Amino acid sequence: MKNILKPIFEYITGNYIIFENPIYNYVIMGCVGVIAFGIAWFIVGELYAESLISGSEIGSIIHWGLRFIAFLIIYVIFLIAIWFIKMLIIIPIWVWILLVATVVVIATIRKILEK
Repeated sequence: MKNILKPIFEYITGNYIIFENPIYNYVIMGCVGVIAFGIAWFIVGELYAESLISGSEIGSIIHWGLRFIAFLIIYVIFLIAIWFIKMLIIIPIWVWILLVATVVVIATIRKILEK
């Protein structure tokens, strides 16, 4: 079953791109793949340990299905995190200074008014 499902999984997930740079993309996608593998491996192992499944074919089908779902979820989490970091990076430093100064002034005024 692995011989059938693995190429399908690799074909579907092989075109996902997070970075324009292929080296960065391979590293990140490798991390996503390893995490997804670990999650699927753990869950299927628990299913076998609890005797909820038996046989290698059903285990393989569940493993590859869970691995794909985990891959998609982790991929989206990475995309959102990278988008958020890019948004933080493009904000100029003077905006950060102004934001921190505003928070400090508001906190100070609030403390003074509480006393």
